[in-house]
Amino acid sequence: MTVKTPQQAAQKWDASTSQGQQTWATNLQNTQKPIVSSAVAARGKMQANFANATQAGGSWERNLTAVGDSGIKAAAAAKAGNYSTGVSQAQPKFLAAITKILAYEAAGLNTLTPKSQAGSGRTRMNEWFDYMSAGKGTLGAR
Repeated sequence: MTVKTPQQAAQKWDASTSQGQQTWATNLQNTQKPIVSSAVAARGKMQANFANATQAGGSWERNLTAVGDSGIKAAAAAKAGNYSTGVSQAQPKFLAAITKILAYEAAGLNTLTPKSQAGSGRTRMNEWFDYMSAGKGTLGAR
């Protein structure tokens, strides 16, 4: 029995990625486990682990220090393409949200006091603030 070369192993790993991705997605869709309630139930463990990791001398500090500024910059440069990928994937949600926001703003403009007298700018500003505050939580993509 022969052992693969590092190049062969890397090629196999890369070639298996699409199959692994599909298996992961299929298994996620088919699971009967309560994903959200399990995550919520594990809140205490998450918070304890976070507190331990972020305490002085914890793993967060040690790992950041080990990588350093140059390591952070190199990792960010290597992942720069993820930025535009994420933006592209979020475009439908952005469109849904901005459609609501612009329609809400357009409707609100007609409710403001006219710009006709001294002090109307401040009145309009306060009216706009109140109007936009009333829409908070209703203008998202959902």
